[in-house]
Parts: sequence; C-alpha cells; structure tokens
Amino acid sequence: MGRGGGDHVKSISEKFHLLITEGKLNIKHAFINAENIEALFEEMAVPKEFDLLSIDIDGNDYWVWRAIAQYHPRVVAIEYNAMFPAHLKYVVKYDSNKVYAITSYFGASLKSLEILGAKKGYKLVGCNFVGANAFFVRDDLVEDHFLSPFTAEAHYESPKYFLLNKTGHPRDFGRFECV
Repeated sequence: MGRGGGDHVKSISEKFHLLITEGKLNIKHAFINAENIEALFEEMAVPKEFDLLSIDIDGNDYWVWRAIAQYHPRVVAIEYNAMFPAHLKYVVKYDSNKVYAITSYFGASLKSLEILGAKKGYKLVGCNFVGANAFFVRDDLVEDHFLSPFTAEAHYESPKYFLLNKTGHPRDFGRFECV
C-alpha cells in the first residue's frame, strides 16, 4: 500500500476481523518498491507459487513486477498506462520513493509490460474495458484457453478513465524512458 494506506488497513482490519483472528487472512501496511517486494513476500510467508498477483501501485508497477524473481504466480493483474498506444514502449523512470501524483505520469505502456511478461514467462491474455489493468497468465497454463496473439496490439484497451471517476488522470507526460 502507499504511504497513505492506513485508513484502508483500518477498514480491512474491521471488515475482515474474523478471518484475521482465525489466521486465514494476513494484512500488512508497507510502502512497496522494487527493493523490498520479495522481502515483504517472505515476511508474510507467501508461497513461491500462488494464484493471483495484483500490482496497482500507481507508479512503479513495472519495476516491482520486474524485481519479483523468486515467486511465480499463475496470474498477474497489473495496471498499465493506456495513454500510450499499444505499439509504444514507455516506462516511468524508477524512483524507489515514488507515490502517485494524480497525473498521467505513471506506470508503463502495455507494450512494455507485454515484453517484460514474456521475459518472465507470461502471456498477455487481455485487458479490462477501462484501459487500466492488463492480465497475464503463466506460459505453462495458457494452452488454448485464451485468444492469441498475446500482444499489446491485440489486447490493448484505450483509456476510458472517465468511467472510473469524474476527472480521470490529469495529463502530465513527465519523463518516460524507453526500455
């Protein structure tokens, strides 16, 4: 969670008190970056292979997924920056202290995530309609269950952020880098 996630932790702790008390759910409030993600997984006893990894940290999503080397979830849901068309490769510069600044300068293009996913052994199988989240399935599980080709061009959804809230992402392209 981001630095301001204390209210969310409190709400989750209240709503899921019974599951936490029974040891069926763990919760930890921590600032996540590429340097600490695997240590946090280890501390929370995350198994090396698990079902779903969701990365939505509004900035360093690409870099955090890239840093995960010892864990191999079956499915990865990750936020992408749909402001960049499917064929473009862009990633925000890494900043271990980055927090979301309520602008369009965040994350990575879908193409950059497609390439990273392929290097990690995942196929891009789809995106949500809003153009916010991409879904990757581990290569050994894809078989013929998903529509190919597994490319950004085939699965890209343009940004429809207005469906999420009234303002969407204010525009600020900052300094992206090609990776």
